[in-house]
Amino acid sequence: MKDTIRIAAIHDLSGFGKCSLTVALPILSASGVECACIPTALLSTHTGGFTGYTFKDLSDEMLPIARHWKKEGVRLDGIYSGYLANPAQAETLSEIIDLLATAETKIIVDPVMADNGKYYANFGDDMAQAFKQLCRRAQILTPNVTEASFLTGLPYRAAPHDEAYLRSLTDALGELAPDAIIAVTGAAPEKNSVGVYAVDRRTGETCLCVRPVREGSFHGTGDVFASAFASLMVRGAGLKDSCETAISLVCDSIDRTVARETPRRNGVDFEGALPAYVEKVAELFR
Repeated sequence: MKDTIRIAAIHDLSGFGKCSLTVALPILSASGVECACIPTALLSTHTGGFTGYTFKDLSDEMLPIARHWKKEGVRLDGIYSGYLANPAQAETLSEIIDLLATAETKIIVDPVMADNGKYYANFGDDMAQAFKQLCRRAQILTPNVTEASFLTGLPYRAAPHDEAYLRSLTDALGELAPDAIIAVTGAAPEKNSVGVYAVDRRTGETCLCVRPVREGSFHGTGDVFASAFASLMVRGAGLKDSCETAISLVCDSIDRTVARETPRRNGVDFEGALPAYVEKVAELFR
């Protein structure tokens, strides 16, 4: 019997405010994937919308965890990285890839560092340079429009984004990762729609999956999308099916957040959207 599909999620753990590992672990599980975890940092809350949060850099723990896994013979179908505590962790992550990845292991990089044209708290150009090196190792990239701009040096544009601009971002990212599947989130071809523009650099296949815009910001949606998309791609789903299914989970989570009037900084209400998502995943692999 084939072993369970397993992905290592290498993200921070924010104790409150749904993002990073508290999103990745349940969504990978709901996708039919076993989630192994290497935390990059421990925070009391995420950094968006909260002040006075605690922050513990876990750089010193990352390689020892990976070495223990290596000793125990842990096999990984994917290594999925997100928020890093500092630029030096990109090199640590590269060492972990060397240690644990095989020729069959998919490397997924979500370069979590910026949105809406600016860096997240405590990040700057040095983080973009670190992620650039990490992106060169990736088979799957899931930046948002801002992150794609910062990684490539192309100008950041607020919505709307025409296809020529979105294609310029994926073409430039393709210079970092020539054979990668690249999914740029926050792609907005019109001011009243937003979604994902994705390209498979190996085949030339492209897709644009969009949904109506909901006003305001919704924390954690990038993590929701990337976790679902990465899981489905590693399981072998097609590009369009993976995009559409992951976007549906994001939109259902946002709709629940709006309907329940959940404070935005708490993260989106993805939990109640998971049953419908599980059914869609089952349909994909039936």
